[in-house]
Amino acid sequence: MQTTEAQSVPCWTSFLDAGGLCDIEVGHVTKMLACGTRISGVKEYGCDNPGCRHVRYITNACHSRACPSCGKKATVLWIAARLNRLPDCDWIHLVFTLPDSLWPLFEVNRGLLNDLCRLAVDNLLFAAGKRGRDIGIFCAIHTYGRRLNWHLHVHVSVTCGGINEHRKWKKISFRKDAMRARWMWNIRQLLPDVWYEGVALPPSLSHITTESQWHSLVLTAGGDYWHVYMSKKTAGGKNTVKYPGRHLKEPPVAGSRLAHYAGGTTLGFRHHDHNTGEQATETLTRRDIVARLKQHIPEKFFRMVRYFGFLANRVCGEKLPVVCSAPGVGNPAPVPKVCYAQMSKQFMRRDPFECVLCGGRMEYRRAVAGLSVQGLKTHAREIGLMRYIPG
Repeated sequence: MQTTEAQSVPCWTSFLDAGGLCDIEVGHVTKMLACGTRISGVKEYGCDNPGCRHVRYITNACHSRACPSCGKKATVLWIAARLNRLPDCDWIHLVFTLPDSLWPLFEVNRGLLNDLCRLAVDNLLFAAGKRGRDIGIFCAIHTYGRRLNWHLHVHVSVTCGGINEHRKWKKISFRKDAMRARWMWNIRQLLPDVWYEGVALPPSLSHITTESQWHSLVLTAGGDYWHVYMSKKTAGGKNTVKYPGRHLKEPPVAGSRLAHYAGGTTLGFRHHDHNTGEQATETLTRRDIVARLKQHIPEKFFRMVRYFGFLANRVCGEKLPVVCSAPGVGNPAPVPKVCYAQMSKQFMRRDPFECVLCGGRMEYRRAVAGLSVQGLKTHAREIGLMRYIPG
């Protein structure tokens, strides 16, 4: 069977040739394609046995959020760091959603995402402050659903108690209906003003041409009910951080969800269908699946995770020791940092720094630099074609 020229060109290269990609998208995807190759640079290790000449080269990681290999380690490290920070108390997990008619608006106006976390936790901080308690909150913005579509929602984890002015830990509860009402009000207060700032409208909202139409959309979107999910209490921060951690540092779709790919024009992936409660398979063209994946790459310097209350970065160094020393709250159990050797032993069942020839120890000798980020972008097409050979 003969393949056409369009089919023979790698899918990502066709996006590069078409143009219109953001600089951050080109950088992330190219880093992922170069990950695990000499293009990213290598570290040289040699056996410490004088009679053994074995040399091993370990390639550098790309640390891209689009990379499934680096995402696994980044997730483990992020969860470990959070567990070393979060107090040992009861937590509640919340999910704040938006009407689907507003999702495209935030996709083409990424700057609006900066306000979502602050608006989601507004009622929590207000309720706690009214009772004279300082609570801890961390939240994360997720932009994708199970089908890899743009599905904007905010995950919030909040302590079921707070520290008062007497440095005592007091329990607190929250009303879901009050949080929902405040969340809706906050968004509907935010969006009218952006009309005057020259908001970009997606194709689905191209019929909006006047200020009155814009206000009508904002005030009626989703009706009177926006879904807010509230979990049951969980003890400790372990279960609290695992779910958002998996979605923050790893790509939107895990390799285990992908169907077998035999080089055709389509690719399928499995997902849980909320309507049927069963596993479903979505089949997309190669171009469509790349388009869905790249839209979830965050803007440069955008913070996916935000902290509030006594977990806020500017005060946590002062307040966390006070919180953890209060009766009824425990210090987080120390979680060791995970390194390359540990993960390699876990998955490969062998020590990566043990010489395969004589059993000696592999010692670091030197590093060979790879391309810079700008260099990767410059050679993005060659790397996409897997034809780039560093000089």
